[in-house]
Amino acid sequence: MAEYGTYYYGGSMGSYGGETPQPTERKYTIVQSLWTKPIKDKQRLKDTLYVAALSLAYAHRSGYKVHMHTDRKGMELLKDFGYEELLPTLDDIPNTVPTELFAAGKFFALRAEGALGKVHIDLDVYIKKPHILDRFYENYKVDVICQQDEDFNHDLYDVKAKHMHIIGYPFGTRPSWTSSLNTGVVGFNNPVLASKYMRNYFDALLMYTKDKFEAYKAENGVPSEDMHFDYILEQSTLSYMSIGYNVLTLVPTKGASEVADKIGFQHDWGCSKWNNMSLIRVNLQRVDRELYRIARLATYKVK
Repeated sequence: MAEYGTYYYGGSMGSYGGETPQPTERKYTIVQSLWTKPIKDKQRLKDTLYVAALSLAYAHRSGYKVHMHTDRKGMELLKDFGYEELLPTLDDIPNTVPTELFAAGKFFALRAEGALGKVHIDLDVYIKKPHILDRFYENYKVDVICQQDEDFNHDLYDVKAKHMHIIGYPFGTRPSWTSSLNTGVVGFNNPVLASKYMRNYFDALLMYTKDKFEAYKAENGVPSEDMHFDYILEQSTLSYMSIGYNVLTLVPTKGASEVADKIGFQHDWGCSKWNNMSLIRVNLQRVDRELYRIARLATYKVK
């Protein structure tokens, strides 16, 4: 990793020091997805383009190929970004899928990629150093890679959690585990685990249709912003299903920020990125000025 030391040395997002050697092209592929339908606000969509561009810039700086799965609208906005593959996969998401299940794009993308031997990273994940994913790609005893394990208090989501759909649990019951595996980064080398995990989510999409979702919210008086089904379906489900498998977590629960910074990884936390857009735009200019220009032009297409 020394050959990249002049650029990637840690620090806050976008920090760098001097010239950066051309990265060695890596044989590994990163998968990303942008489902534009859940993004109702025009400014939020514009900001998302800058976030996606910065994530792509860092991935390319580390020599990774990136496959982006999106929809027709996303194809038009992202067509000049420079993805190795840009695919309209998410046009296949049925209209019956409620937009509150925003992780659906991730699952459709992974299914299209075949799910095995590929790592999906969220748009607000920045791989700042090469080799960070190599242990997953090169050690096939690793069954699943994720960002980190974290606590998940089911008491906060009791009404919602008891309706979750997980293989092996009768509908209407609530499992007892309290942990979660953060899927800001997620990939599988084990076909059995990948199949169970993917099948569970797509089975859930048949249960949580838009009509049933709206009826459930109305019946329970739960506003849309308080719906956390996707966190349960993708994160807690992965924790439960991964029992007995070899899980590689990028960062630990405690001291995660320090460790992530040291290994060259960052995941903007929740909505915090929307309050730091000026910093994201500045850092994008620093990392890849041409991609910043392309992203800026793309924002003018948002109608």
